[in-house]
Amino acid sequence: MLANVGPPWPEVQVWSERLPQWFVRACAPEQTPEEAEAWLRWWRSLPVQEQARASREQRWTLADWLFWLETSERTWFWWGAVVDSPDTARLIVEVPGWPAPLGALDWLLRAAGAVEILHEEPTTA
Repeated sequence: MLANVGPPWPEVQVWSERLPQWFVRACAPEQTPEEAEAWLRWWRSLPVQEQARASREQRWTLADWLFWLETSERTWFWWGAVVDSPDTARLIVEVPGWPAPLGALDWLLRAAGAVEILHEEPTTA
């Protein structure tokens, strides 16, 4: 990814060959406009709490994920990580303000096997 931080941004097909195949396979297939509209109608019919759950559980398409990683769209920056235990890690990202759009990072973590993702707003001293 770091080799492609500036223009031109590679096409989805190029990324699908460069990225780890376990991640590409975890991504949802691209939807037709009709499929996307049907899902949105279904989602809008849900109670608010169910909408939140459905949004969290929905797999991202590779194209959607890549869009949010483009330099012009991504507002978070990797800062570091700490492994707290064999099944817990803390990722530290820098964001210009809170709340921040971290959905693409969340999808990467979920695709990699994360069961729970918590966002904590930094505290100021």
